[in-house]
Amino acid sequence: MNYELIQDACHLLQSELSPETGIRVTISDQDVRPFIFLLEQYDMPAIRRLRLLSIYIAIKLALQRHGDCESSDSGEVLTRKVLDGDYLYSFYLQLCLGWQEIDLLIHLAPVIKQIQIKRASGKSEDERLLKGWELFLQLENNPSRQSRAI
Repeated sequence: MNYELIQDACHLLQSELSPETGIRVTISDQDVRPFIFLLEQYDMPAIRRLRLLSIYIAIKLALQRHGDCESSDSGEVLTRKVLDGDYLYSFYLQLCLGWQEIDLLIHLAPVIKQIQIKRASGKSEDERLLKGWELFLQLENNPSRQSRAI
């Protein structure tokens, strides 16, 4: 496991977040381990690996914030969790655009929407996120796709 990569990604995200949000970027190794194993299967520049992990963490944090919402939470606590989650969803969009990961954004948007819809109906489909990333990386590294783009 590349702990330095996780730390670097968390620091990068924290530096990009508006300090006014009060959001602290903390995530467990267990939450990112499957994604890191996936990233290690593909050859890419270190900066891109860092950026992709940062985007993944932003999405995972958004899912966690929304997933932590409980009806027993006070109005202020519940509002904070919802707003933090919404901000982190918009933040991942901002990161994708800023880092020119438009194809990733186009690929992930419907996946994340499907996760949100399933969650609203009481079903957890969070494993869809990792599957969506895996499909994106497979398609991106498909030689026949690259030759058609040239």
